[in-house]
Amino acid sequence: MLRYLLVPAGFLVASLPVLAQTDQSPSAASPTAQPAQQQAVITKQDDSQVRVYRLVGSKVVGPDGQDVGKVDDLLLDRDQKLVGVIVSVGGFLGVGSKSVALPANRVDISQAYGDQRVVKIDATKEELNAAPAFKTREAMKAEADEQAARAKSMQTMPPGGVAPGIPRIPPAAPPSPGSSSTQ
Repeated sequence: MLRYLLVPAGFLVASLPVLAQTDQSPSAASPTAQPAQQQAVITKQDDSQVRVYRLVGSKVVGPDGQDVGKVDDLLLDRDQKLVGVIVSVGGFLGVGSKSVALPANRVDISQAYGDQRVVKIDATKEELNAAPAFKTREAMKAEADEQAARAKSMQTMPPGGVAPGIPRIPPAAPPSPGSSSTQ
């Protein structure tokens, strides 16, 4: 009998927060609550903001105005701040190019706001061509996995370089000078 009394009481206690949230008091529907809801989303792009799609693929020019490459990607940190810009340099039509990452303080994206979509950097094409290529975490992991697989295959390879169970084929003997294959 006590069990039947506890269940409705427990239900009532558990539902109190829900009932408190559905209260339609004048303060909950007041106009002062409206700005907080508007700040929960961005409704328009500000003049000081640029969308990423405008940056990726943008032409990159050096301090002398010379074409250097194109913006390949952006690096953000955990605080959503721009850390660097990855620039694709060299090659022809993307073939043979490499990616070089420049810190954000060496990049000026202010020209990417207009129709030209130009990103200015304080590095020359020669400097970027001589710089080491940028490696993503995925590329570094793939390299490490490949090196580990190579090291493992070298450890399991028997002397002579032939895997176990595969017969070794002797090299073909050259034909003797007196024999003829056409008879």
